[in-house]
Amino acid sequence: MKKVVLSAVIAMALAGTTFNAAALQAPKSSPYDFRIKTVVYNPVDVVRIDAVAGLFTHIVVSSDESYITHAFGDSAGWIFSHKLNHYFVKPKTEMSDTNLTIVTDKRSYNIVLHYIGETTTKNADGTETKSFIKTPWSMKQATLQLTYEYPFDEQKKASSVAEKKRLTEKLRESAFAGPKNYQYEMSDEPEMADIQPIHVWDNYRFTRFEFPENADLPQVYYISSSGKETLPNCRPVGEHNNILECQNVAKEWRVRLGWTKVVGIKNINYVPSAGAISTGTASPDVRRVQKGGDN
Repeated sequence: MKKVVLSAVIAMALAGTTFNAAALQAPKSSPYDFRIKTVVYNPVDVVRIDAVAGLFTHIVVSSDESYITHAFGDSAGWIFSHKLNHYFVKPKTEMSDTNLTIVTDKRSYNIVLHYIGETTTKNADGTETKSFIKTPWSMKQATLQLTYEYPFDEQKKASSVAEKKRLTEKLRESAFAGPKNYQYEMSDEPEMADIQPIHVWDNYRFTRFEFPENADLPQVYYISSSGKETLPNCRPVGEHNNILECQNVAKEWRVRLGWTKVVGIKNINYVPSAGAISTGTASPDVRRVQKGGDN
């Protein structure tokens, strides 16, 4: 029974040793200078910094964070200062290994500070001799700057932007739902080809004009009941913002670029009453309710 318990204790100790070794994250060196390093931020990991006597190590965190506090395991052997999202640590004495925690308004950074500056040489009799290195900053593990990176936060931000864009487009398309009218005619002068829309259609409430991607969007007007060109309420939509969506339908339209170029467009199937919505709003999914009324 004792042998079983002892084996379990040894296994747990070995497992703990493996975990501790894996938890200490080694920064990645820059391809241009091995002393400039980066590391991916992990809130449940510890980062090791190999500091050199006589030199500050520059720690850079995200620019959207503000300093709150910091603490050393043993502050007697280290100098600390900070400005905005830049932190500086420097060993004051040899063999002053300790830990450092930096707390900002968004994250906590757990760091192990390791002093380097000595080299170990094996003698012929098997003994070891330690000696101070005159240029410890030339050592490969020396850290002069450590920059934290946040790829997961950046991915989350990018996903959030993409999702917001997707929902915006979905809402726009929802407002443009329903039966469509594609029966339009337009003037076809060759010299006006660069401002002609590729397609024109409506859903009996809103009208859309699609133009080539990356083209300068011309100005669109509709002909009012008085026969005058009137500026409608339009907005660019679509993945490339090359579609003008005007919040009305009309029997006739004009597309202009300045006053020298104009394209006339006629709605062959103009039925304004077909776009009426019983909800009293621009969307069939949103109903207007009058306060104090029965609805």
